[in-house]
Amino acid sequence: MDKKGLTLQGITGLHALHILNAVLMMATGIYLTTHFYDTLYPSGLGGASTLCDVSAFWNCDVATHSKVASLAGVPIAFLGLLNGLFLIGASLFPSEAYERTASAVTKYNAIGTIALLGFSLVALGGLCPVCSIYYVLSWVAAALFWKKGINSWVPDFKVAGIWLAVTLASGVALSQYTAGRASKLANVSTQVVTQYKSLAEYGDPEPASPFVINASTPNFADAPIRVSVFSDFQCPFCKVVAEQMPQLARRYAGKINIQYFFYPLDSACNSSVKSAMHQYACRAAMLAACDPAKFNEVHDEIFAGQEKLDLDSLKALAEKHGLTACFDGQTTRDAVLASINGATKFNLRSTPTIIINGKKIEGSIPNPHFHAIFDDLLKK
Repeated sequence: MDKKGLTLQGITGLHALHILNAVLMMATGIYLTTHFYDTLYPSGLGGASTLCDVSAFWNCDVATHSKVASLAGVPIAFLGLLNGLFLIGASLFPSEAYERTASAVTKYNAIGTIALLGFSLVALGGLCPVCSIYYVLSWVAAALFWKKGINSWVPDFKVAGIWLAVTLASGVALSQYTAGRASKLANVSTQVVTQYKSLAEYGDPEPASPFVINASTPNFADAPIRVSVFSDFQCPFCKVVAEQMPQLARRYAGKINIQYFFYPLDSACNSSVKSAMHQYACRAAMLAACDPAKFNEVHDEIFAGQEKLDLDSLKALAEKHGLTACFDGQTTRDAVLASINGATKFNLRSTPTIIINGKKIEGSIPNPHFHAIFDDLLKK
């Protein structure tokens, strides 16, 4: 065919680029839709993937928790998935009518992404990395049709009607799915709060830990939500909790204090443990305890390399952060021992153990359970 069109000339180089671009749009839509449900209506341990939580500015939760994350229970990321699928359809069923509609859709989609980008920067003060990738893919799609395809702002009404019908039908189904997830989560949340209220009251650990994960107030005891984490760097579920804490700190910004206590399951420094269950846990704790100002960074790096944790990796971290001198020092060991002693009144039997406003929870719990407890605490 000799007619102008991005999808009407067979598989050319630009047509192949269009297909790849559409597939990537679908992929980002799938990821963001999954992230939406895992974050707001999680059913598994630890909530959503932290893959795109790069920093306080670059993280997907900025968008996921915003008011524009969904419409009538349907995540707007799902529209990105459908847009990618629709554009692939232009290649599978090439026609002037389909391409004209695809060209119009990409233009309106690009305008929408520019509006979302502005909203994120101005209203949210941050950007979702994967959303940003989708924005760029959307602009590429629009540019391809504008420069090399049928350039149109007006769709073919028959093709557009089919696309709209598919979008509405799938949106209704997804809205019902969202309602089901929300209902299930609400029922579980009520049970979690009831169980939490029935727990024994121990009070917060004393004294407060110098190793702070998040501080909303200068004094630990002054925040409405107070979380103390007793943890071991070689404990797999402790790593899950370590990944949850920044998410909770962002969600309850200004209302939550989180402090860390070392509780290595290693007889080398913990007299309550009768064997070196985790043979590098004490050394890892001593490295993290070297400098409270560097604690968060070192804490995150140790957990990130948990599967390959050994003495060599700890020494490499110590050298990287300029902590070699204190790694084996008595002052550092005393800090770890003081942290371990802080667990005495809680009768710790395992890690992680989490103290929330004086009540002890053994083991890790999913993010929605934390949300339910914290939201109830804030009501008071």
